[in-house]
Amino acid sequence: MRDEQALAALSWMERIAFRVMRFLNEGWGRRPARIWQLGVVTPLVGWLLVYRRLRVYGIERLDGIPRDAPILLVTNHRTFFDLFILGWLLIRHPRLSRRVNFPVRSNFFYETPLGLLMSALLTGGSMFPPFFRSAEKKAMNRYSLDILLEKLRTPGEMVGFHPEGTRNKTDDPYTLLPAQPGAGELALKARPVVVPAFILGMTNHFWTEVKANQRRAPLVIAVFGKPVELPEIRGETRLSHHKKVADLLNEKIAALGAEERALRSAVSPPASPARAAR
Repeated sequence: MRDEQALAALSWMERIAFRVMRFLNEGWGRRPARIWQLGVVTPLVGWLLVYRRLRVYGIERLDGIPRDAPILLVTNHRTFFDLFILGWLLIRHPRLSRRVNFPVRSNFFYETPLGLLMSALLTGGSMFPPFFRSAEKKAMNRYSLDILLEKLRTPGEMVGFHPEGTRNKTDDPYTLLPAQPGAGELALKARPVVVPAFILGMTNHFWTEVKANQRRAPLVIAVFGKPVELPEIRGETRLSHHKKVADLLNEKIAALGAEERALRSAVSPPASPARAAR
């Protein structure tokens, strides 16, 4: 019943897209989608976009994560590819690989047939669940958040999330946008292993990245941090708790950004990563 109530505010195309993507995540289409993601999408994306110019630091900090423990991956948000590349790195790891979901804004991917086709084929169904901008679809956003909470309470699952909530389009990639409380709510209510990361060096343009990968420049640097220790909250959590933890996650990500900046200056000539997302 709640499913139908939440979906009632959506357009016919949005309802179709949601059901298709849920089928690829929770129906019998889940296994074929997983095989497609691991066997085709994941290696292809990494090989085409970043394999020849990617440097990864700090992944050894995740050695203590229990096998199959649910993971909430939180990172900065400069480009559309940020979470995909970081997720690609973890999916390829022999012990950190998980079933993965990257929730997205509904624009395009859930509102048009082409967007649905791309989100299904190019991500193996991982761009789920959607979040909507309009106020009349607030109930649907609550429903999507509950889906993520359930996943983050399930062994073998990973959810990628941007505490900033939207892309940082400013000239300074190292100063993050204010954190939104959603990431804090997921962390506090589900209490998964929270892994912070920072990545920089890519644009939003697929073919630009393909060509850059062939040139081996500009450099893409990804830095993983130690799992975040979450505060203990007695009783029900409130919005103020969610915001406080989201701010904490942003602080951890920003600290990794400072680490990335130092690493970049040590391994490459002076560059202007602030222009990377343009």
